[in-house]
Amino acid sequence: MLAVENVSFSVAGQQLLQDVSFELAAGEFLAVLGANGAGKTTLMNCLCGLNQPSQGRVKLNGQSLNNLSRAEIAQQMALVPQQQETAFAFTALEMVVMGRTPFLSTFESPSEQDIHDAKRVMQLLDVGGLAKADYNRLSGGERQLVLLARALFQSEQLLLLDEPTNHLDYRNKFQILSQVKRSCVESNTAVIAILHDPNLAQLYADKVLLLEHGKVLDYGERSAVMTSKNISRLYGLATASYQVASQEFFMPQNVLGLSLSKVLIVTGESGSGKTTALAALIEQCQQQQIKLKGMFCPGVMKDGRRFSSDIVDIATGERCLFGHRTGVLDKKTGTRFSFTESGLALGLQALDHNNVNQGDICIVDEIGPMELGGQGFGKQIAPLLAVENSRHIWVVRPNLIEQVCRHWSLHNPEVIDIEDVHLPQKLMQFINADNVASVSEQS
Repeated sequence: MLAVENVSFSVAGQQLLQDVSFELAAGEFLAVLGANGAGKTTLMNCLCGLNQPSQGRVKLNGQSLNNLSRAEIAQQMALVPQQQETAFAFTALEMVVMGRTPFLSTFESPSEQDIHDAKRVMQLLDVGGLAKADYNRLSGGERQLVLLARALFQSEQLLLLDEPTNHLDYRNKFQILSQVKRSCVESNTAVIAILHDPNLAQLYADKVLLLEHGKVLDYGERSAVMTSKNISRLYGLATASYQVASQEFFMPQNVLGLSLSKVLIVTGESGSGKTTALAALIEQCQQQQIKLKGMFCPGVMKDGRRFSSDIVDIATGERCLFGHRTGVLDKKTGTRFSFTESGLALGLQALDHNNVNQGDICIVDEIGPMELGGQGFGKQIAPLLAVENSRHIWVVRPNLIEQVCRHWSLHNPEVIDIEDVHLPQKLMQFINADNVASVSEQS
């Protein structure tokens, strides 16, 4: 029914979507998930023709949107925006009846049958009692239900829902999505819904598209796309999955007091020897044939500050220049370093969550302002924490520990100062632990 082919969209030189592709068949429910600003609403506007893609095309029932009139598009799909206000005092019923507009000629009015059918749709969503109410005076949730009723009245071929559960209470969230899902099953309606809650996608979607900074992070069948690693990456929050009544749900790890992974933080000021301690640990593990993953950054110090740095993929041994000090504060990264493309690429390779498995030990040297700001390797951290029974050694400066723990929802991580004379022993205890017990319990 809908084919999206390499769609990109830019405004004033800023690219909001890049090479987005997916397909949707009749009767399928596609959930679009992504953090705020990921480009979800921009994508939705491209799908209904409100935005003209800079590149690529959207095909509806085999025809390019560019070859269809607004009325022809509206006859085949209906959009439910996040919110809509009107300058006129229309009743809720009149708003719903407007769904018939694409099918009427210029001077034609809705028929009595149209009004009867509109009331029937409103009854399905339990808003029949609002028929005579002033639409502008309704609550946000009531307006959302009225807009959905209008969309269902307009077209049962394809529904585009932009955050349809916004402003809805607990009951109506499920009611509105259950009704939409019922249309998929009973009327073969295709649905694309932007959702904020991954668990709603788990309950209702057939397919899922994950959108990150305007690019497709993953797309496909729900069971393949909805993984702890993907959800953790998408929202930057370490997430675990739990079985409830044979259904898998996602929740931040520490909400239930559980954590799939264990983190040990090595801390100390710049030049205090943190990376040197890691290098000794890595060498010792290699001698004992203990496999480690992750990255560390040996550097050159001048005047007590790091002047330049290499980056090393611990698993493969690959090494290249990472960056050097410029003396000028970069407002975007919050650092005084200029980073190389090859160094950033090697770091992304070393911290790729697809290469980290249950029980692995991963080192990150170091987590700083860039990661806290979502730059650097910030997006890689959360999915690493979602790997079951994994252990992580992070290097963090003392003034950032509290922020790092709060940002990644760490619960009482082990923190060891570089000046601790027992640091080497404690690191090896952590490395050699058969389970994810704390270092204090191992001591």
